[in-house]
Amino acid sequence: MTVVLCGVGGDTGNVRPVPQVDADGRFEYVPIPEKGPTTETSTYGSLPQRYGDGSLADLLAGVRPGSDGGWLTDPDTVAAHPVHHDPNLDALTYGEHRPAYVSRLRGLDPGDVVAFYTGLRGPDSDEKHRYLFGYLTVGAEPTVLDPEMDPGAKRRALETHPQNAHTRRFQAAGDLYYHDESVTDRPETVVIVDGCEPGGLLDRAVRLSDRRQGPNYYMASELVERLTPESAGEGGVHLGGIKPAIRAEVSRQRFLDVLDRRP
Repeated sequence: MTVVLCGVGGDTGNVRPVPQVDADGRFEYVPIPEKGPTTETSTYGSLPQRYGDGSLADLLAGVRPGSDGGWLTDPDTVAAHPVHHDPNLDALTYGEHRPAYVSRLRGLDPGDVVAFYTGLRGPDSDEKHRYLFGYLTVGAEPTVLDPEMDPGAKRRALETHPQNAHTRRFQAAGDLYYHDESVTDRPETVVIVDGCEPGGLLDRAVRLSDRRQGPNYYMASELVERLTPESAGEGGVHLGGIKPAIRAEVSRQRFLDVLDRRP
């Protein structure tokens, strides 16, 4: 079985403060802020916390929609801002445009797994580590949307993924964000993976990293032995800085055993 680990979610570049994990591994999944038109109705103020009172907006001092944009810090503005709910682990759907990710995701088969990790602050300090927080089992062959596709073909393809965040961008703007030449001069392929059970948001986050070197994180040696990622080398498995996509061939039971690992 193939597992692709994908780095996603609110982190240093787009939310303040970075979400935190407690001593028992409990956490809140904070999606990144949407940076363009969307039909998404979920906002930071409408999404409830799983383990605390109030909404996700109550955890945030600011959001930044887009890496080159300014920070939004007014509490009402933060609460009203739509999320880019990707992955949507309630609907088990995920879309991606980053080329290194697309190349790993587009070849997945039903029964393979896409797992998601992010940066979280530790329970006793602001030091961050990489944590696995959810996954989906691939339910069907991924949908690949190339920039040169006819708009009607894109629309028909996206109709089969109604709850995906990229579909909701298309519905609002008439094109995919990363295909729109008014937005980018380097259109990129988008891949959408819809999932099935088993999968979803984990009750407890699983810590993946055991050390840092400058801004970069490295996978714990125990997990390297269990997952044997294809990127493993003498220096270990790099988890970013900029979060890489990591591919591994592993049995389903061994992957499920990893999910039982505690912080």
